[in-house]
Amino acid sequence: MVADQIRKRIIRGELREGDFLPLEGQVMISLGISRPTLREAFRILEAENLISVMRGSRSGARVHRPQVETASRYAGFVLQAQSTTIADIYEARLAIEPFVAHRLAKTRPAGAVEQLRAEVDRLHVMVEEHRHREFMIEVVDFHRLLVEVSGMRTLLFLTRLLQDVVARYQVQYLEHANIPNDVLRQTSRVGINSFRKLIKLVENGDADGAEAHWRLHLSNANAAWVPPGQQPMVVDVFD
Repeated sequence: MVADQIRKRIIRGELREGDFLPLEGQVMISLGISRPTLREAFRILEAENLISVMRGSRSGARVHRPQVETASRYAGFVLQAQSTTIADIYEARLAIEPFVAHRLAKTRPAGAVEQLRAEVDRLHVMVEEHRHREFMIEVVDFHRLLVEVSGMRTLLFLTRLLQDVVARYQVQYLEHANIPNDVLRQTSRVGINSFRKLIKLVENGDADGAEAHWRLHLSNANAAWVPPGQQPMVVDVFD
């Protein structure tokens, strides 16, 4: 019950990131509880990454807002425990991102096009500097930003849950695939051109065109990252 009271205050924003909870003695008096009860509540909240307690500190427990990274790590455990395949995760993007592309072109949120262009420019620099492997790994950020600028928080949360798994897999894939640099360079440039085309379709308000283009882009990308006929690979968050 004590942990629940403090948790609610954190989630509601009454306690903000970096705030300190009152010292143990003050909390015990205000809630009318014993020290063992309070410390058990603190252990619960610390396990949830909602507070951090510096042992021996006189400043109390520091508050942390809920983080997607915490949920993402646990989601990775669940996906692996359920024997979810990498191919399944890539397919899931087809259920999210084409819809997002359609919505973006239809609603054209203020600043969305500019943010997407800035991200593509950042990725383009990597290509021009021949940092192709870095580009192939960090390209997941464009997919996240695409959903983020749409303003759809639920889909962004789902995307971010899967982002760490996708990034981890792409790092492993590039380490073992031994792809020639000229192939990486060509693939990177094709990707940049595809991103720019999507942004133009969004800017022009062509919702159907944006959805169709992005569905094709993802289908091609999925086939590249998870080649047809490849033995199904289960998500592995520990490798």
